[in-house]
Parts: sequence; C-alpha cells; structure tokens
Amino acid sequence: MEKINSEIQKQIMDIFQKEVDDPRIGIISITRVETTTDLKESKIYYSVLNDAMQERVKNMLDSMNKFIRVNLAKRIRLKILPELRFILDDSIKYSVDIYKKIEEIKEAESKYKNPE
Repeated sequence: MEKINSEIQKQIMDIFQKEVDDPRIGIISITRVETTTDLKESKIYYSVLNDAMQERVKNMLDSMNKFIRVNLAKRIRLKILPELRFILDDSIKYSVDIYKKIEEIKEAESKYKNPE
C-alpha cells in the first residue's frame, strides 16, 4: 500500500505542476496519501503556504476532483482507481507554532537567567 500511496502522491503533485494552471491555488504541497486496502478511497492530505487561502484552495480542489482523478487514471494503472478526498493537513503549521513557542520560552529563560 505504501508504494501505491507514494505513487499517487507523486503523480498528483506532478498534475498540479504541469496540468493545473491556476495562480489562485498558490503553493500547495501534498504531505501524504492514505489509501484504503480495498482501493476505494485515497485521502490526500495537503498543506497551503498561505493560511488565508485555505478555504479557496479547498473549494478549488473539490471542484477539480474529477479532473485530477481523470489525469491520475492516465498515469497510474490500477484495477480500481480510488475516489480522492482532499484533507487539509495542518501538522506543518502546528509544528511551526510549537517551534515558535519553544523559542519564546528559551528567550524568556535567557532573560530570566541573565537579567540586564
């Protein structure tokens, strides 16, 4: 299943880069793919660089789902091509937020230990 997920991820990224010419999407990354063992559904986790674009990108991905799936079918040979479900992956944003908080704590500790 890992190989299928990896190939779907790779091909969808390629479709975005070569087939989708819409600057309104902005920078989007496919962070991971999870396909059910029966190949009925693939959850496509994505992240968006600009938080303000999240809703717009979600709507565009939903409306482009069939187009993406048709292009994916041309690139991948499977008995059953899974339905695609796009899910916003906020783990990267969460990680960045945690990192910022850790840095703030370090800075506060440094000031506490070495008051000026």
